[in-house]
Amino acid sequence: MAVDTDIRSEIVKQMDEKTSVAPRDVAQALTADGEDWRKLLPHIRQQAVVLHSEERLVFIRKRKIVSPEGLKGVYRLARPLGVS
Repeated sequence: MAVDTDIRSEIVKQMDEKTSVAPRDVAQALTADGEDWRKLLPHIRQQAVVLHSEERLVFIRKRKIVSPEGLKGVYRLARPLGVS
């Protein structure tokens, strides 16, 4: 299983390549063929919250920036405006 630094690195790498990132894409990039990528989703969210607290990313839901606290359902990750 991927470690926290691998997860953070993959999130940042994908945000460098795209406007926004789905946690699913990060999980699939970190898992081997046949491995269940869904098991990584809670860890990805946890590391995304860490990056959010460092003001390195924002959570997006329905095209709006939202707080990760209490967030349920589908969301994406993106860089805050003005941060590259």
